[in-house]
Amino acid sequence: MPQGRVLPGDGASCFPADPYQPATKSNPFWLPELDPATLIIAPAPPGFGDCLSIVPQDLPAERTIQCQGLHVQLTDSEGIHRLWFPEGDAPLKAAVLIPLDAHLPERLQSLQRWHRWLSGQASGRWPRWQCFSPYRVHRFSLMLRAWDGVSKGVSRQEVAGVLLNPALKKLRSIDWKNSPERRRLHRLLKTAQDLIKDGYRRLIKPDLD
Repeated sequence: MPQGRVLPGDGASCFPADPYQPATKSNPFWLPELDPATLIIAPAPPGFGDCLSIVPQDLPAERTIQCQGLHVQLTDSEGIHRLWFPEGDAPLKAAVLIPLDAHLPERLQSLQRWHRWLSGQASGRWPRWQCFSPYRVHRFSLMLRAWDGVSKGVSRQEVAGVLLNPALKKLRSIDWKNSPERRRLHRLLKTAQDLIKDGYRRLIKPDLD
């Protein structure tokens, strides 16, 4: 996530995301090169005088951050639009820079949503790759709770008894070692470790396994 100061009107926090808000509501700013949903707004080439004129500071932004340009988050009833102005907050005749990378289709989806918003139309719901299903949210919660418990010295059997099956707390050691919940907890902890290290970046991309 880009670091930087939060502009007036964005609350008291100086973090890219409010650390006191639940993760599902904080909507942090991600580095544009990591987030295919972020649109890169640049000056139009010479000769394109009919392009839309934009004053970044006049956009109805929910949140903005100044760091390596200007990062803007717009919100409507359909979802969020994320914009990056590498040149900062200076007015410009706008074009959209689309990197020709593996996420071109997703970048075009984000551009189409924002173009509909600019045209006064409903932008459309977030694409599925930007949304977490209730099952995935629940699984991420289990991962973090399991990791917190084990990292604080709680036994894996006790953690599994709290998160997966209360009956596990009374199992004999040999029965616990052969239980499917033990293997499930191992998978949860392994994935949690991968996500905590740097795999969390995959969560904002469509190619998450």
